[in-house]
Amino acid sequence: MASDNKRLLIERVEITVPGLPPAMDGFRIAQLSDLHLEPFTTVADILQSVHACNSLKPDMVALTGDFVTNNTRAAPVVAELLAQLKAPYGVYASLGNHDFWSGAPEVIRALNEHKIPVLRNETRRIRTDLGTLWLGGLDSVYVNKPDVRKTLQDWKQTQPLVLMMHEPDAADVIAAAGVKALQISGHTHGGQLVFRGKAPMTLRRARHGKKYLAGQYQVGALQLYVNRGIGCVGVPLRIGCPPEVTELTLRSPELARA
Repeated sequence: MASDNKRLLIERVEITVPGLPPAMDGFRIAQLSDLHLEPFTTVADILQSVHACNSLKPDMVALTGDFVTNNTRAAPVVAELLAQLKAPYGVYASLGNHDFWSGAPEVIRALNEHKIPVLRNETRRIRTDLGTLWLGGLDSVYVNKPDVRKTLQDWKQTQPLVLMMHEPDAADVIAAAGVKALQISGHTHGGQLVFRGKAPMTLRRARHGKKYLAGQYQVGALQLYVNRGIGCVGVPLRIGCPPEVTELTLRSPELARA
């Protein structure tokens, strides 16, 4: 069976976000996740994903963690590649478990040097001419439990919110807190090795990525999208789940009811 490593797909998804003003209907976020530069993902792989992302001409870019794999040697390189991303309302990042295991300060420093803010249990107001969107970033579950209260202390339920959270299964905790928003995640690699009749590799190996594998889910009042990522871990293969760049088009609930 041929590997899917190089078969990059662009997934286009429309999601209604509570509180999104009608004027912001159609706001587009490009999501990249799980780049894992080295040992299996190459500079060419990441450049391909960056060019695909730029081809979408998104309003904003969200990077949902795991920039490196086993060490921070590649952090300056991946940050320099990601600096080529273009979006009028900015490029923002949250960290994944491998970033923390490898050395979060070095990853953060590399991204910040290329003007990519890293959100750690905090939110930012993304102000546009058509309205304001709130963007939050939570730390990896492997570091601590998602600090939902701290992250959302300045946010009100009536305001539109997108949350970057590396591990998708944290959606259960966030939804239990009554959050009405969109959570975007990665971590699972879509299973990475998906064979018919067998459990995907990440269901067998990865904690906090067993319940929500890939694509769109409704978790209570929370909407969740899980990106399959770009890179590989464990083995240099992807089978049945090609790498992904996601175009998330946000829709206003007011227009959906019209």
